[in-house]
Amino acid sequence: MLKALKTVASLSGDRRGLALVEFAYAAPIILLLIAGGAELANYSITSMRISALALQVADNASRIGEGDPMAKKKVSEAQINDLLQGALAQAGNLNVNGTYVEKQGNGSSTIRNKARIIISSLEPDPDAGHVDRNYIHWQRCFGLARDFTPRYGVQGNDNLIGMGPADRQVYAPSGTGIVFVELYYRYEPIFPIAQLESFGLPSYRPINAVAAMVVRDDRDYSQLYNTESVTPSTC
Repeated sequence: MLKALKTVASLSGDRRGLALVEFAYAAPIILLLIAGGAELANYSITSMRISALALQVADNASRIGEGDPMAKKKVSEAQINDLLQGALAQAGNLNVNGTYVEKQGNGSSTIRNKARIIISSLEPDPDAGHVDRNYIHWQRCFGLARDFTPRYGVQGNDNLIGMGPADRQVYAPSGTGIVFVELYYRYEPIFPIAQLESFGLPSYRPINAVAAMVVRDDRDYSQLYNTESVTPSTC
């Protein structure tokens, strides 16, 4: 009995496992902070890359065209297809024309399409009754995620004040055009853990970006030419 009491007394003063116990309590919080920091950093970088890609596509589309330097530049379907293939190369490992496996909270998984790029040509409305208004002359799309559809108008929409989010619409003045790009992308997290979403950390979610550029040269706005007989990247 006396021996048992001495053992209990010695244990009450034993602090050798204290650090291990404290770490056991703190480890989940530390791991959450590390995972959350990495996830937020990756999400921010991906958002910046998507925004930069949309701007790059708009800038490239505002410059394309061919023809005599003294004449209006003609834009062809082949040039637009090349432009979109260039966007695929510029995107690098963003995989804008691919798929990914999205893991569900119940342990199952679903294959989802990654992204969709939509290019629109916003031009002055030729209808004499639509003074100082715009229309979407043509629209081309790229990417497997066809469930992402144009949000700010479709080809043929006319009598438009402008194009884009309500607080920052763009408008094509007389004699020129605007290239408007919408880019819709599905973010794939580093840590595909459904529980992270409950802590406000990014999990599977869309990243959207828009960009617009004024056409840089005197362009032939009559049509998109297809002398090469390629398949247009229609929406």
